[in-house]
Amino acid sequence: MVTNKILPQRMFPKRYIITAAQAYGGSGKGMPNGNFLAGLEKYCEFMGAELVILPMAGSSVRELDLHFDIARRPEVWHGSKRLNRKIAISDMIVPPQNVDPSSGRLRFPQRDKTLILAHPKQRLKAVPNSNFKIPKFLVSTGALTTPNYNEMNHRGDAAKRDHVYGALVVEIVSEDRYHFRHIRAAAQGSFVDLGLKFDGAKKPVPVQIEALVLGDIHVGDTDPVVRLANYRMIEAYHPKRLILHDLFNGHSVNHHNFGKMITQVQDIEAGRASLVTELRECYSELCEFSRVMGSRGEVIVVACNHHQFLNRYLEEMRLKDNPLNAKIASRLIAPMVDGRDPVAVGLSMIGRIPRNVRFLDYDDDYKVRGVQLGSHGDKGMSGSRGSMRSREFAHGRSITGHSHTPEILRNTVVVGTSTFLHLPYTKGSASSWMNSNALLYENGSVQLINIIDGQWTFS
Repeated sequence: MVTNKILPQRMFPKRYIITAAQAYGGSGKGMPNGNFLAGLEKYCEFMGAELVILPMAGSSVRELDLHFDIARRPEVWHGSKRLNRKIAISDMIVPPQNVDPSSGRLRFPQRDKTLILAHPKQRLKAVPNSNFKIPKFLVSTGALTTPNYNEMNHRGDAAKRDHVYGALVVEIVSEDRYHFRHIRAAAQGSFVDLGLKFDGAKKPVPVQIEALVLGDIHVGDTDPVVRLANYRMIEAYHPKRLILHDLFNGHSVNHHNFGKMITQVQDIEAGRASLVTELRECYSELCEFSRVMGSRGEVIVVACNHHQFLNRYLEEMRLKDNPLNAKIASRLIAPMVDGRDPVAVGLSMIGRIPRNVRFLDYDDDYKVRGVQLGSHGDKGMSGSRGSMRSREFAHGRSITGHSHTPEILRNTVVVGTSTFLHLPYTKGSASSWMNSNALLYENGSVQLINIIDGQWTFS
């Protein structure tokens, strides 16, 4: 029996890097990825972190013994462990060959607690909590070891193809606050965390950020604390590209409020009924994003469902019953008839669109390092609505938005929102919304970053 010597009495702040190890199956199966392990050790040294290795079965439930290079390491942890009141390592047994580690287990994050599962796939699934609390998550780790599956059946063959060298960074801020994020290693073991590349025992070096994908912006509903964090993240990581989802909120032309007298009066009193005002606010934010990105950085505005609020407003000719917006709306009809984007045209009526800004059409692909960044996620396949499955099937590797709920399923990553987590139309419902962005690195790996109380890390 291995005695656990790690995870002592909690002292905050504290950083863990948690990975899993499959049992050894011989013939190179279940062996530690040496360079990845060396990188994890360097990470612990450089970042002041504590390594945790969670054991898993091998190609069958009878294979339980880890490779001798890691079996007696003190970092191997057996069983469950609370890291603070809100996040814990779970002792749930999830077979390594399972297609989705979260299947059938979303009911288990009880009492407002995120659970970490040992698994060679990296999965992140939010569990609704309430409008006034951060959602809880089921999150799996990725593996330290080479694949060990029964490749003579379809489940084992697929599991080998989905096997991920990776780990979960968990930063404990206090008994009630924490940050977490995945790191995903290349086949030879190098990995990136917050812009620093770790490659074996070498000194970590900065890497280029290809893109920063922000959670849906929704100018007018943006949380000012998250907005500030977004700009701080741009300044900290200097991405080549900034990807914006739902920049234009559309509250001034929202079809969901059409015919609702009380709601419309409230919008007028709150200054949210004027399309000109909304376009001005949106233009100001776009110019600020452009300025912070600088002349060498691109700002990409993705075609989104909230932008379509304006298209629908014009298509349905609601301006004839809306004198407040009729003048500017009438100027957008001809450009829309000619196939132009009324949001882009409307913003250009407010002022000159900065040179480094590009608006995408719904049919545009925008791929960087093989990752699709040009889809919002609201459109599914063959005219259906968007879903996690349709995003994976349609795009392969992608970073999308739309749902306001961060999620990872294999190579499909969804960012959260930059808005308040409680908005009028979510009143009374449990929420899985989260303020989350994503970083795309030069090696093609993606890292989902959560913002909590304006922070995404304690360092």
